[in-house]
Amino acid sequence: MSTLLRWILATVAFPIGGFVGHAVGGPAATLAAALISGVIAGAAIGLGQGLALALRPQTIALWVAATAAGLGLALAVLTAINGQIDSTVDAVILGAASGLAIGAGQAALLARERIGNAWIWVVASSAAWAVGWLITSGAVGVGLAPGWPVYGLSGAVVSQVITGIVMWKLMPSEAAASAQA
Repeated sequence: MSTLLRWILATVAFPIGGFVGHAVGGPAATLAAALISGVIAGAAIGLGQGLALALRPQTIALWVAATAAGLGLALAVLTAINGQIDSTVDAVILGAASGLAIGAGQAALLARERIGNAWIWVVASSAAWAVGWLITSGAVGVGLAPGWPVYGLSGAVVSQVITGIVMWKLMPSEAAASAQA
């Protein structure tokens, strides 16, 4: 199975992580709840993505940590500043900030694996996460009142396709082989 197809299949980590994060941390309406639910959702998403990329076990652990920290911190900071995310504009800003934080951590790992132009990943992640929230809250109309830590399946599919294409372009076959166990 190709890396791009595995990446798209990792989309299921978004609703699973969002559900578990929400169940454990509660609605992302307070700083503590946002941090906890964001870290849990980010860890699930990072695990799905790391497995899809077939990274070495140590690199998967770092990918999970970067994703969890990026989502948890971005969600907590924006919740502390603005309160619960309750509008499409707030959700898109959250997506851009989350994608920026997650993308920076993940790009550092890509650079460590000698993936050229890894900085492009930061921009792509920020844009993809913003679009993910726009699709879920704006186009599909999923309510934001429950305080989900991550967008729904519709947004996840679109964001994973965007980032999957970028990842496919960034990772030449030699780099993909060297990143594998």
